[in-house]
Amino acid sequence: MSEEEFIREVNEDMRHKQLMTIWKKYGVYIIIFLVAVLLFVVSRVVLKNYNEDHYRDVANQYGKVEQNIAANNMDVALRELGKLSTTDVGGYKILVAFETAKIQLEKGNRQKAIDALDKLAHTSGVDKIYRDLANFKAAMIAVDTASYDDMRVRLAPLMITGNPWEYMAKELLAMSALTAGRSAEAKSILTEIEQDLEAPEDVKTRAKEFSSVIK
Repeated sequence: MSEEEFIREVNEDMRHKQLMTIWKKYGVYIIIFLVAVLLFVVSRVVLKNYNEDHYRDVANQYGKVEQNIAANNMDVALRELGKLSTTDVGGYKILVAFETAKIQLEKGNRQKAIDALDKLAHTSGVDKIYRDLANFKAAMIAVDTASYDDMRVRLAPLMITGNPWEYMAKELLAMSALTAGRSAEAKSILTEIEQDLEAPEDVKTRAKEFSSVIK
């Protein structure tokens, strides 16, 4: 490898790290907040039905999950979550999927976390907003390892005009393009966001920052 090629590779790596830093600065905290809000809403809906016997049984089962998580018995918690994975109580389907993905990710099992979220994303009877959120979280986990083409297919339903995740999905696709070495494509996606008259100003600002580190 020539000195020029080495310097070019180092510069590309530095730009990628800069982009990752910008994304983490904005994106991760937004997602954490939104997930917390959505799960809070789901919990409230579930608790409304607590007095019904069936809901009470499921609630008690989920209580065991929370106890094991608090005691750091993650393997036991996962087994309990597995027992609840087929529940017909809609709210708990959502809680189970997100909690399973969280624990699997903490254990380093990225694919199992993605699988749990994908299962929810394709579950009928679950509100679209939760299915889309599951898909987006799975995409965030997969972005470093999935191919650009796979990411484009996964994110396509979220990038439809009017979808709540439209712009963040496009940003994530831009990151995937950059990771795949498709800098021009990444810059094109970000430029499209910057020029979108409907895009919120903070989204445009973030896209501009992303784009500025891509050569």
